[in-house]
Amino acid sequence: MNFIKRGKRLRFEPATLTESTAYLQNPSCGWYRIYPFALEEKPDFEELYWCLCAQETIVLALIDIGVFRDCRLSEEALCNLADILDFFANNHKEIILRITYDREGCGMQREPEFLDTVMGHMRQLGAVVRAHCEEILLVQGLLVGSWGEMHDSKFLSDEKLKQLLRVWQEAVGNIAIAVRTPQQWRILHPQNTTPGTDRIGLFNDGMFGSPDHLGTYGWQKKAESGWRGQWCREEEIEFTGRIAAFVPYGGEAVGDSLELSFKEMAEELQRTHVSYLNSKHDFRRLQQWKETQWQEAGIWEQTSVFDYIGCHLGYRFVVREARLEGKKDFCLKMDIENTGFSTLTEEAELSLRLGKSLIVLPDSLCGMLPRETREITAMLPEKVIDSGRQLSGARQKGEGSACPLSLTLRRKRDKRPLFFANACSEDGSVLLGQLRGISF
Repeated sequence: MNFIKRGKRLRFEPATLTESTAYLQNPSCGWYRIYPFALEEKPDFEELYWCLCAQETIVLALIDIGVFRDCRLSEEALCNLADILDFFANNHKEIILRITYDREGCGMQREPEFLDTVMGHMRQLGAVVRAHCEEILLVQGLLVGSWGEMHDSKFLSDEKLKQLLRVWQEAVGNIAIAVRTPQQWRILHPQNTTPGTDRIGLFNDGMFGSPDHLGTYGWQKKAESGWRGQWCREEEIEFTGRIAAFVPYGGEAVGDSLELSFKEMAEELQRTHVSYLNSKHDFRRLQQWKETQWQEAGIWEQTSVFDYIGCHLGYRFVVREARLEGKKDFCLKMDIENTGFSTLTEEAELSLRLGKSLIVLPDSLCGMLPRETREITAMLPEKVIDSGRQLSGARQKGEGSACPLSLTLRRKRDKRPLFFANACSEDGSVLLGQLRGISF
């Protein structure tokens, strides 16, 4: 593409932009594994360091406070929690935090006798948790139930759930809280609340374990069961997807039955906007995915279902095309597609680099739905276009040196790079092409 500007012809030479099949180590999405702790014990962080998976950006810290079921948390225990959160933060891991009284499936027996005790523990934990708000992706559960999953508990009545949520919200501040089922989410919200009005999301540790995801979904239509009832699978999938567009959603894929094909499983993961999954549990389901090849035509054909799913957890942005347009004022237009299962739920900053010039773009990829393509337009300032030798490379007439044009995406709050699924450099930038100036 050639353009004339004040005695200088500009030629844009677009790069070849294709999607790779690489697993992207982007924040807030991907595989995770569980790291369990008994809060009364000081962890061996040297040993724990060697257990970290370098490819995973997320960890689930499972904190057992069962020994304190009849008393206040000790200062030593709170210090241990602070040290655990510091450890993961220092090793650049985002934390899914789940605090529970039970790790053996005995929620009723191991949780406190009184609701006030649970709420007192929430208030004690709050200061430590809030101090690590930048590193915590979300908090799962309200402390109660077997494995902290909000079932098998004496505190699951509508009123008690609301009390627990209110206290936990006050304790953890603006950190997102995920509850176990869509029905529980609706119990905690007025009828017909629009998802996204607060930081309450969902998690699901029963994915594909049965047609109703081990009781996560019901069997009746919304019209029959009402706002506070369990809805049928199809309606709950749609409802879950709307919530997961605002708060990251994920959990565990379990079982080994095949009510759905592998393609149908992937489509459901996309419809519910899954951002994270346990990479170790359930072995049966994960092994099934690892042993099966993806059959759909395209770049993923013959890769494993496990790799296909892992690479699509969360957001996955691909630059499809870049083109320079305009006669007087030049603008660069880019088509960017989200091929992941979910969305980017945090503000991020797009920027163009043309030689030594950096142009921050007003557009954002936050909230892009799966399979959505967005056209991003960037005006190229005249001082950049007319950067003389940078483009022309010489005073004499003739073709000058090429100036690379690249795109980067960074999370706004900490400037952490978010990698595109194109070929990227180490800093996450994608080469869009080159501008070449020709003097005449």
